[in-house]
Amino acid sequence: MIEFADEHMVKGRATEALAAYQEAWSHMAGQLDVIQQVWLLLSIANSAIRAGDFEEAFDALSALLEDYSTSGVVIGNPLFHLLVGLCCHGLQEDPDAEVDNFARALICGGQEMFVQEDPKHLHKIKTVLEPPAETGTWDGYNGCSRDLLNGATGYLRKMLTEKIGTPPPYQ
Repeated sequence: MIEFADEHMVKGRATEALAAYQEAWSHMAGQLDVIQQVWLLLSIANSAIRAGDFEEAFDALSALLEDYSTSGVVIGNPLFHLLVGLCCHGLQEDPDAEVDNFARALICGGQEMFVQEDPKHLHKIKTVLEPPAETGTWDGYNGCSRDLLNGATGYLRKMLTEKIGTPPPYQ
């Protein structure tokens, strides 16, 4: 089921992918380990955002915070923070959380996390957040916790590979 959903995402059919990921969650979640559940919820959130269903994305991202924050894969995960920022932007309800999470995505994953996203998000964050003191620039900065992306599977792994330019593992 998850592979079927991933194929929908590859073909640009986010609404169909969302339905397939949700079906996979309802039928398979109990059979998955905690880390696999995290990545499935991230897939649900990503497909929901791409489908314009920000409420569904919010629910999946909230579940990650509430139920999986101790997994070691959520907090500091640049993809999680990017998706939260995109969700906040889409909901237009919490501009402070939007800025905070886009900043965390940049700090944790580097500016490559914003590849294929609306450039205004990265531009805005770069105007309010100074680059690392060690380098004085965001160019070449790989983030402080890209390693949390190493468990990505399916479409998310493909998406991250396209954003970052190399497949996992990341350091």
